[in-house]
Amino acid sequence: MTSAGSAFVYRKPEAAIVYNCRSDYEPKRILTFGNRHFFTKSRPALVSEEWKEFPMESIYPGYDSSSIVNLSAAILKHFGAEVNSGVKGYSFTENGLNLEGIEKLVVFIVDAVGYYNLSKVLESNRFKYFNREDVRMLTSVFPSTTSSALTSIFTASVPGEHGILGYLQNMPEYGGLVNMIELTPYTQDRDNLTRLGFDPLKFIQIPTVFESLKEAGVRGYHLTSKSFVNTGLTRMHSRGGIARGVHGLGDMFEELDTILSSEEGSNLTIVYWGLIDTYGHRYGPNSLSYISETALLFSAIERFFEDRVQHETAFLITADHGQIETPREHEVWWSKFDPVFEEMYSMPGGEQRMSYIYSLDREKTRKKMEEEFGDYVEIIEPSEMDEIKLFGKPLTNTFRKRIGELITVSKGDCSLCFKYTGQEHSLKGRHGGLTPEEMLVPLILLRKD
Repeated sequence: MTSAGSAFVYRKPEAAIVYNCRSDYEPKRILTFGNRHFFTKSRPALVSEEWKEFPMESIYPGYDSSSIVNLSAAILKHFGAEVNSGVKGYSFTENGLNLEGIEKLVVFIVDAVGYYNLSKVLESNRFKYFNREDVRMLTSVFPSTTSSALTSIFTASVPGEHGILGYLQNMPEYGGLVNMIELTPYTQDRDNLTRLGFDPLKFIQIPTVFESLKEAGVRGYHLTSKSFVNTGLTRMHSRGGIARGVHGLGDMFEELDTILSSEEGSNLTIVYWGLIDTYGHRYGPNSLSYISETALLFSAIERFFEDRVQHETAFLITADHGQIETPREHEVWWSKFDPVFEEMYSMPGGEQRMSYIYSLDREKTRKKMEEEFGDYVEIIEPSEMDEIKLFGKPLTNTFRKRIGELITVSKGDCSLCFKYTGQEHSLKGRHGGLTPEEMLVPLILLRKD
């Protein structure tokens, strides 16, 4: 989850102030997608065909087989439930993961702990049941943000299918820009869309994983924060399952122990943990608070697994997206008073690492943005092929209205920050874009032999 903008707004007359981003930003990584390959200054040799056309610093969603969407599809297949047509399941066996004989599965979604964020944690922490070699890699969706990614996990569908396409998106049927985490017109109170006729239980026209599992005779549970459990987004995601709110770690493990010890037959429990994302936004994903909190959570999961879990139960640990450090001096600020905004009919959607631009004159706005911000963001005029690569499928006309006429994606560690109200604040960690730090998430299996 994230919020947009900053209280620190730097302006000069008639133009937005910008700061130089890291022009040498070229991650040197090792990626694992079934086979191993190196992600260096040359594009990796063993990379999915759908990624080869894009710049080496960008990771596009692996909707063909290696995204969080495919993970959800594979979980449905494991329990014998129906999978949405066109969605291929992640192959556990090809990636060295064995779920054979597992009747109860717990999936921990640790918000904003990406593959490289976890690698940083592993530099100074050791865990009993896994090490760096045991961590598989998946991609998030685009945008790499909580509202889109969680909805993809809870429906086993791509964003182009479920229609939640970002943190903020244009919803003309509800009057304009909508916050898709809080399901409210931007700047209003949480769940205010219901006053305009919005029904979170009917908004998504495809089944949730819990509904599909229910048809197969498998019960589903969702554990999340007490502050989220009755919100519109959680109700949307939990449709067909049982949602329970928890206050903290001890409470979460108590509820999980009750489910695993009392429930007969097969079941799936999805545990969402959002606190680390908050620490990352405030202090940065390389901060002491972020790293220590992540280590504490993973150690607690291991202790519970060791003490309370039976042989027919397995844990999967993953994330919705990662986070990247975003220095304040690499922020780019603009507002509706800048000339670049003149042709726009709405404030931008998305967030600070990617944005949707709504313009009455696409070409004029694009030219202005390239002149003003071209060194800091990629500007995409989405074609049908772009829609497939970003969102998993061509968008309907209704969904196209949600993303507007142009898409910006930040280069390196830059952030394009729009001043919506003047009350926004700067963030030391962000997500939403296409860097490996944001897009790549871990997958860890814990089971007892």
